Amino acid sequence: MSRKLKIGLIIGGSVVGLIVVAIITMAVLGPKIGSVSRESMTSYAPVPQAAFDYGVGGGAVNDMMDMPAAEVEYEMAEEEMAAVGEVYYEGDATAANGTYGTSDVVTESAVDDQQIERLIIRNGYIAMAVDDTREVKTSIEEIVSQYAAQGGFVVSSNEYGGSPNSSPYINLTIRIPATEFDAVMDQLEGMAASGTNPSINEYSEDVTEEYVDIQARTQSLEAARDRLLGLMEDAATTEDLLLAEQQLTMREAEIESLKGRMRYLSESARLSRIDIELQPYILSQPVDTRWRPMETVREALDSLVDGLRWFADFLIVFLIAVVPMLALFGAIIYGIVRFIMWLVRLGKKRRAKREAMENES
Repeated sequence: MSRKLKIGLIIGGSVVGLIVVAIITMAVLGPKIGSVSRESMTSYAPVPQAAFDYGVGGGAVNDMMDMPAAEVEYEMAEEEMAAVGEVYYEGDATAANGTYGTSDVVTESAVDDQQIERLIIRNGYIAMAVDDTREVKTSIEEIVSQYAAQGGFVVSSNEYGGSPNSSPYINLTIRIPATEFDAVMDQLEGMAASGTNPSINEYSEDVTEEYVDIQARTQSLEAARDRLLGLMEDAATTEDLLLAEQQLTMREAEIESLKGRMRYLSESARLSRIDIELQPYILSQPVDTRWRPMETVREALDSLVDGLRWFADFLIVFLIAVVPMLALFGAIIYGIVRFIMWLVRLGKKRRAKREAMENES
């Protein structure tokens, strides 16, 4: 075999081997390295801000006013529904003027004389940068205290971050009368630092239909309860009495659940909820000139440990998963090269033999 052919086979086999090694390494170590990197990043993830739920009627922030109410599903007999008549309701424009009230259930005969006030739940969210978050928090609490007689109160207050020389991040949730919602939102917007634009979100939900439906179901259940009480008085046997008492207990539980839901809707419409996020305005905060070398040393040690851990994991995976595969493919490539070299030598021998036979002839 000529020298050039031998060099070409060696170079070709080496290139193929490197490509195979690269493919195996990426296939085996890629997911492992990615997971290690994500774990390292997670260890330095900042503390997330308190979560807000901006939906109507409950959320992550505990609301002392909100009252839980189970969703009740039931089927009423036709005679029970007939006891209270068919329900009708119409929209009223009083909600647009800031009037919120309890809906009324009316029968068909009274629909022309009485209208239903719309039951609107209004909530809001505002996030803003302020010069001093603690001072603004105090101002907000003073605003809420002005409506204490009308039921206004601070639902929750969370404070995190900051230092003795810088303001912390503060999250507040307040309840104020729905009739003062717009005025309070304007006051809060005016507390933002000069030159900044607060993020504001206002949303509302019309629950009039749900309230009227629950009210009608409640009256139907109360009528059925009254008839059960009459049946209990006229019960001829103990079995009839126990059966009527069982049905009465079920009706009482459903009535209390529905009344609880009605109170929740009514209170949610009467008192609007506002979620507030206060962030310190960076230009109003003092420059932090403190030097913390020990914290830097600790972070450096953490980075060193994470790097050594990653390298050790790499070696373990490489030795266990990659090296055997490399040995296998190396043996295959070596065998192929040796076979090609044998074929070349065999061809040279045959050519030399033919040439010798030709020379003898």
